[in-house]
Amino acid sequence: MPVFEEEFEIRASVEAVWGFLLDPARLAPCIPGCDELRAEDERNWRLRLTVKVGMLSTTQEVKVTITEAEAPRHLVSVGRGEDRKLGGRAEVKTTLDLTPVEPGATRVRYRSEARVLGPLGSVGDAVMKVKAGQLGAEFAARVRAALEGSP
Repeated sequence: MPVFEEEFEIRASVEAVWGFLLDPARLAPCIPGCDELRAEDERNWRLRLTVKVGMLSTTQEVKVTITEAEAPRHLVSVGRGEDRKLGGRAEVKTTLDLTPVEPGATRVRYRSEARVLGPLGSVGDAVMKVKAGQLGAEFAARVRAALEGSP
């Protein structure tokens, strides 16, 4: 099961970052490949995600359930997605931790454990890690720009 980890800092308070990450309307544009993101209730979200990995492109209909939330510092979610056209499935457990590093700055750290089945699962862990790193860097840059007001 591939594990993806990312850490970045944002010039915003822990509370501001937490509020941003739990606001689907503000978060959606920061998720690379996110076509749609909506909250069904406080703990359940739906999103449609299109990602190209290697030679394959997948569009996943994903249900995300928040399984633990200790505002404003710690969140665990489980996402299950399916691409009916490609015949693949993905399951991802993500742990998110926010830590103040100085007044008005926050370290965001997340760890995702992924299980990918079907054609996309045959791509291999090394390719998936490279793609996850690219998507993680893009996500961090977009969140930073949204919260810090930089381009």
